[in-house]
Amino acid sequence: MFEKPTKLIKFLYSHNLIRYLYVGGTTFVIDIGLLIFLHGKLKINLAVATSVSYWVSIIYNFILNRWWTFNAKDNNKLRKHLAAYSALLAINYLFTIIFVSFVSHFVNYAYAKIMAVILQTAWTYRIYKNIIFKD
Repeated sequence: MFEKPTKLIKFLYSHNLIRYLYVGGTTFVIDIGLLIFLHGKLKINLAVATSVSYWVSIIYNFILNRWWTFNAKDNNKLRKHLAAYSALLAINYLFTIIFVSFVSHFVNYAYAKIMAVILQTAWTYRIYKNIIFKD
């Protein structure tokens, strides 16, 4: 009776793309939630609120993607992973700040953030899988 759903769950769990999307989705919830709270509720400057929410969510994202999504637990490679992740992070961070600051002149800042994340997701998974956390 429960054999097919169990197999489906095991199948989905075993694929790093599914785990990446889960981690990315929860990262996004942390990021956008903090952004809306900091800027929308506390009225903190948009660039500052975007930066804080971005960095908090990135720490969460690195830890879960490294150890769970891509199973890259080897501590001997931590520096290598951090260096490559940091380079991509710097690019994504600059993109996020510039994109959200510019696009928020035309649409709500939260929608601008959503658009930025969607664009980044397209290139980030492949870089994680094929470069940063590659076996």
